[in-house]
Amino acid sequence: MAGARQRVLTPPPRPRTVEQHSRRQVSERTDGIARRRCTDPCCGLAFVLCMAAMAASLRAVQNRDLQRLTRGIDHRGRVCGWSAGTEDLGLLHWCTARMQHGWILNLSSPICVGRCPDLGEHALCPEDRQATEVEEPQEGGRVLLVRTEKQFLSPQQVTVETKPWVDRYCVPARALGDALASKQSLMGAVGPGVPMDRLVGCYEHLRSLPSTPRLLAIAGAWALFVSLLYLLCLRFFALLLLRLALLGSSLLCFVAALVLIAVANPDAVPGLLPLVATSMSLATGGLVELNMAYTLPLGEMPILAGVLISGLILGAVLLLMSCISARTSLEVSADCMRESCAVVMGMPSLLLLPVLDALVCQVMWIVLLAGLPALLSSASVSGITMFGISGVFRQLHLAVVDYVHIAALVLSCFWVQELVAAACLFATAHSVAAWYFAPGTNIWQKVRHLPVAPAVQGLLVALTCHLGSVARGAFAVALLRFLRWALWALHLAFARQEEGEKSKRKSRGCGACITVACDSIMAALQAWTEFLSSHAYVDIALSSSSYSAAASKASKLLRSHAGVVSTLSLVAAFLRLAGSCGLAAAAAIAARTAVARHLEWEPMLSEARFQLQVSGFPFVASQLSVLYEEVQAVSPELLGILTAIATMLISRALLFNVECAACTVLYCLLWDGSDGVLDASHLPESFWKFARDRGIASKRSAKGLEPRRLPEVDLVR
Repeated sequence: MAGARQRVLTPPPRPRTVEQHSRRQVSERTDGIARRRCTDPCCGLAFVLCMAAMAASLRAVQNRDLQRLTRGIDHRGRVCGWSAGTEDLGLLHWCTARMQHGWILNLSSPICVGRCPDLGEHALCPEDRQATEVEEPQEGGRVLLVRTEKQFLSPQQVTVETKPWVDRYCVPARALGDALASKQSLMGAVGPGVPMDRLVGCYEHLRSLPSTPRLLAIAGAWALFVSLLYLLCLRFFALLLLRLALLGSSLLCFVAALVLIAVANPDAVPGLLPLVATSMSLATGGLVELNMAYTLPLGEMPILAGVLISGLILGAVLLLMSCISARTSLEVSADCMRESCAVVMGMPSLLLLPVLDALVCQVMWIVLLAGLPALLSSASVSGITMFGISGVFRQLHLAVVDYVHIAALVLSCFWVQELVAAACLFATAHSVAAWYFAPGTNIWQKVRHLPVAPAVQGLLVALTCHLGSVARGAFAVALLRFLRWALWALHLAFARQEEGEKSKRKSRGCGACITVACDSIMAALQAWTEFLSSHAYVDIALSSSSYSAAASKASKLLRSHAGVVSTLSLVAAFLRLAGSCGLAAAAAIAARTAVARHLEWEPMLSEARFQLQVSGFPFVASQLSVLYEEVQAVSPELLGILTAIATMLISRALLFNVECAACTVLYCLLWDGSDGVLDASHLPESFWKFARDRGIASKRSAKGLEPRRLPEVDLVR
């Protein structure tokens, strides 16, 4: 019937085109990684142009003469070997002056010489300046004062034997040969004693380290093994280790408070100080002995002692309360760490990212240290006297253009460092996001659906599709770093001014306070920028949006889940710090004990060498013999220290990668549940519990149990 209305079902929705999909809000769909598109191309172009300009400027100044920065300056202000008239006089020599007790070096009036003069030879040395003044009357009653300064250069006999040092200066042979080449003279000049003997012995042991490459390789492998073992423990016992660490820290705080009470006022609790001293001696095997004769009376500094004791007790209570009250957040954080360890162990290519970051960082520091002298070589120099010595130290007089070039070079190097770090963070986020949404019920099934090297693919995506976004976030951090360095450079420049009136000293003190306050503000701002940018890169890896949009969404998402985000940050930092220190101590003690007790396992090593010789492996047997000789030659304490340093560096790099992966896992969970539905196929039980507490449904319960009904619409004929 005409005009009648019929209720019909709407046809199925048409698939969106690429243009329509790009206009759609990212928050409408969180069931997977969005399609890649180029973001912030203008920022990427600006970074490329900046790098081209930096390369061109470094190429232009690479052949500059650096002699004015390295050569000595004589009493006339001439740079030896560089200024006019000194082309053949490249060495700086200090003449001698006669005093009441003999001859001494005249360190205030150096001269340029072609070679270091021998004993008995003559050198033209400057005498004292003679100044004359003449008054010339002028018109109008004015008087012109003409001041004339004269100085004679007279030949003087060389009474001190000198030798060239670093091909720049003529230094007395006794000071150079005896004090620097002889260990006994060096000890006598600095001062004898046990500390100096240990310092010289440590230096000798350090010199012998290059002759023990096999032992150093084993120490590095041991450090790597201990770090990977810690990751394996986190993979299966993250929550247990976290609770034990919190309880242990709480117990340590409580014990430290008791020790402070016992040391500060032993009369308050009679018998507590002997008990604490005996307990510490027994617990450490006699390594730590508490001096019972030394006490800190509470009456002398009651406020400081009270604040420390109260803070330690409060910290112990807070750690205990956190284990009880924040149970869900701790479980989610522990599962994030556990899953991130699984991701890192399932994707070995992620371990290359810290190495790449450290390598590029070192290269940029080398470029900066090599480029700054080339830029400074264009400045005019003048000699200054420091510590009573003239001719060695100099003052640079820079123009505004020179300051601009130096600032541009420093900022560019910082920008490259931060961009590579941001690209590594993006590669980690891209790999973890791909693992999060990959089908499968465990890590090994998920890895089958991932590329061979996810980290390499993430780096390629970051440097091709999202170079502008990564460069924009890196520039913000680099700019804050540069401003902090510039602030401290200005502070040091003002602090080098000579002491003047009391008002000037007060102004310098106020300037130092203002500098510290501004640096604290910028440090907090830099930390927040780094934290927000790291999560913005995760959002870019998920939604392929611009940096500003990703940072805005990340800020809102983090603010709405501030509790669990802050808990994970604290837990990750705590496990990284405690794990690095604990692993370094354990690895150092094990290495030191193994080397110190090498005589105990010598029979076993001899038997192993014999079996290898019989089995037809003479090369391996010979290497074991050389290894045992290296063990006998090395110091156990020094090897323990080197093992601790290597373990600290390796574990911090691995745990930092795990921390980034854990933050990415948590952000993927929050981003996935922002539409009210979790779309991931496999999640830990604590994640489901966290989602249920916040009213987030799983994909199965939201979309799988009930068939979706098509909406009805009225159509008019």
